[in-house]
This record gives sequence, structure tokens and C-alpha cells, in this order.
Amino acid sequence: MKKSYLRGTHRARGPAETLEIITPLLAGFGVTRLADVTGLDVLGIPVVMAVRPTSATLSVSQGKGADLVSAQVSAAMEAIELWHAENAVPEAGIIAAPACDLHLPYTLAQIDGAPESLATDRTPLDWVNAVGLVSGAPSYVPRGLVEMRWQPTAWPPPLVVATSNGLSSGNITAESTVHGLYEAVERDATSLLAATPAAGRTYLRPETVDDPLAAELIERMAARGAWLEIVVAPSRVGAHCFVCYLWSPDYGIAMASGAGAHSDPSVALCRALTEAAQSRLTCIAGSRDDISPQVFRGDQLELRTPHTVGKWIGWSQLPSSPGPFATFEEEQLWLARSIEELTGCEPLVTDLSSERSFAVTKVLCPGLDYLTRHQIPRQLQGTAV
Repeated sequence: MKKSYLRGTHRARGPAETLEIITPLLAGFGVTRLADVTGLDVLGIPVVMAVRPTSATLSVSQGKGADLVSAQVSAAMEAIELWHAENAVPEAGIIAAPACDLHLPYTLAQIDGAPESLATDRTPLDWVNAVGLVSGAPSYVPRGLVEMRWQPTAWPPPLVVATSNGLSSGNITAESTVHGLYEAVERDATSLLAATPAAGRTYLRPETVDDPLAAELIERMAARGAWLEIVVAPSRVGAHCFVCYLWSPDYGIAMASGAGAHSDPSVALCRALTEAAQSRLTCIAGSRDDISPQVFRGDQLELRTPHTVGKWIGWSQLPSSPGPFATFEEEQLWLARSIEELTGCEPLVTDLSSERSFAVTKVLCPGLDYLTRHQIPRQLQGTAV
């Protein structure tokens, strides 16, 4: 399907149309309210939280966007994604079978990044259907890597551990799948960045950004006295990826960060900027279930204006962009092939959709790294920044 909305993101429908479609369905997914929390911060970048009190994972999900409607859609769809991971995972097609008996196109070690996992290719697991995103061939993935429930009825051994990485939604299946692939690419890039000392990183000069929306977001942050650092993250698949660090002297919480990846550098940067603002507001609101107590510790605070040391480049020096892609199907195939070429394994997708009006999918990318667990360190091993 052809893309029809291109402001800060790529979608098959505009945010207002999507919000109109999903609003009558929110109660059925356990969402009791969408709360605009933008005014709790001075930045003025829209952030909304979706409240789902009976959740088996997070009872509060955040969403961000260039405008309030986009942020409302973002928050609502993130809550809907989690509901599907809790409640809409298909029943296992294969019960208690080891990976070595299934002739899978990957090893369990390539797809399970949990360091505490005890699973091996001989561990009996339950499996759900998946489809290869290059070949279209049927395959299987462990059900435990798709289903997310943080309220087990009994103590489970640490075998395979599900995360939200690759869990996504969209107006159509290809849009949802592309979003999940970019999230996996983003996490791979930020995992590589975490191993790079701050002085060895490449930084983008904010004043050179010529995308109107991204430039507007940067100016809005600067006008409120915020310090911003934009890191060019090392993507291995040809997509653009940025990490933004956000700080201000009146913000009594540790430095906020956000990341974004996309074939279009403008979209990748807008995602990173708005996610940094969202991360900051998440801590200000204090309502999300999984905020680390360390965020509020005094010894974690930046008390002086941070200083950037490293290589600087301008917007025009960024690598050339792949595409442009007129349809999500074209972009999905390019992404899947790029990942397969890098890792030797094609990405897999499991469809979790429960409604015809939108899609929810879980993408798994064997061979891509996922080490930072939403944490993107700015300094490592005492490196001065």
C-alpha cells in the first residue's frame, strides 16, 4: 500500500483517521484513559500516556509525536501492542519440542538475547507459526519470545525471555512489520553505540539540520534552555539511526535519551528527538511501572552542562539514503534483505492482529544485537564527556 502520511513518520493513514478508528476499541483493550502530560515539562513537545490498569505488563504506556493527535495515537497503539502480546499470541502449533528437531533457519542463541537464559537447541519449548520476510516460507519461533506476561502463576525457569523489541502496530500489516524491523535495527545500532566511548562517537551539528519538522523540534528545545546532543549511531544495515541526549539545569532527573532508525534521516531524527522528550516526561510524571529507582538518585544527576568531545558532521555529510520507498511492501523487502545479508538469517514475523482495521505484529531478527535494554549509556568506563 502507498504511504499517505509523511510528516515526521510514514503511515498509511493520517493520525486523525487512525485515532477515529481505534478510539471506540480502546475499552476492549483495557485502556481507560489517554492523558496529555505535555504540560508537566517546559519543552512543549506532545507526550501522552495510555492507562491500562489490568495490564499483565505495563499499566502505563507513553506516546509522542509532532502534534497532540500523533502522540495520542502513539500512546494508544503502544498500549494495544502490549495487550496483544499478553492476550493474542496464537496457541502453540508445536508443543515441547527442541529447536534441533525443527530444522529451523536459525539457532536459538541467535534469537534469544537474554544473558540469563538457560535454553539451548535441545530444550523442549512451545512454538508458534512465523513467516520469513524474504522467502515467505513458514517457520516457527518460541512462544515464550512472543508472549509477554509479568504475572506468572508459578516460578518459571529462565529459558526464553520476551521483550517488546520488534513488537509493533500499524494501519496495515506491512506498515506494522516495517516499524518492528526498524525497532530491531535501532536496538542493534544502539547496542553497537554502547560499546563506543563518547569521544569516539560521531555527532550531528543541530544547526545544520534542514528538515523543517526536526529543525522545529530542535529550536523548541533550545528555546526552553535545554542542552541537546545528537549522536549518529552506527547502523549495520544501511538505515539512518540517531541517539539524542537531552539535559537542562532545571531538570532534577538524570539525562534523558531517545533513539530512532529509518531509511529517511528526517524520520529517524524526529523519532529520536521526540523519544528523548518522552523519556524525560516519563520520569517527570513518574507513573510508568518500570522506571529504575536509579533515575532519581542524586549521584546519577548531571549537575554541570555536559560537554561533547568527538567528531562533528553536518546534515549534508550523512550517508546517502536508500529508497525512497513509495510503499511499505517495498521498504519491508529492502529491510528484510539487508538484515538477511548482514546476519545470514532472514527476519521472521508472527501476526498477532485481532482486528481488521489495524495490524499488530511481532518481528524477530536472528543475529541482530539487543544488549542495551532501552539504556543507551553516554559514557563508559569513566570516559570523560
